[in-house]
Amino acid sequence: MKKPIIKYTNLDTFENCYINQNFIEKEIKENAKKTLELTDIEFNSCILKNINFSNIKLKRVDIIDCIFKNCDLSNQVFDFKLLDRVVFESCKLIGTSFINSSLKDIEIFASNLEYSNFSGTRITDLKAADSNFSSSTFNECEFKKVSFNDNNFTKVEILNTKLKGIDFSTCNIEGIMIDKDSMVGMIISPIDSKEFVRMLGVIVKD
Repeated sequence: MKKPIIKYTNLDTFENCYINQNFIEKEIKENAKKTLELTDIEFNSCILKNINFSNIKLKRVDIIDCIFKNCDLSNQVFDFKLLDRVVFESCKLIGTSFINSSLKDIEIFASNLEYSNFSGTRITDLKAADSNFSSSTFNECEFKKVSFNDNNFTKVEILNTKLKGIDFSTCNIEGIMIDKDSMVGMIISPIDSKEFVRMLGVIVKD
């Protein structure tokens, strides 16, 4: 997995910079808008820390070589976009959409991704740990070199997505909604085996 390349220069630009809440509030104030819209730009080699994006609309934004720390990106839309060498640490991405996007070299730690949508997403080299993906959607995804550790996948929907060789044994997958073809070859814990046997129509007698 490749790490983000950060070229820290502290410039007032969205390239090679350190961006925090004060920077964003300054932009909103100067533009005399309650909501700041960032359209057709690229976050490149940035550290974004302690930013609440509630009053910021990201539209057609590519994210490359970036680190997000303690940011709220809930309900943002990254559909059909590229995220490459990006770290999300202690972030909120509740309801965030990644439909038909491309995620490469992504690390997610201690973050909340409830109700996020990854339908049609190509995911390569992803590490996710101690994060909440409950009630999220992974339909028709392509997974390659994906690592999940101690994540919450309760009530997640996974359809038409090959999970062969992907290890969910340390994750909570209670109430997962998955089709038979997707589950072939996935790795689960003994505790979850009865639930999967039930989904296959087999009755296990104690």
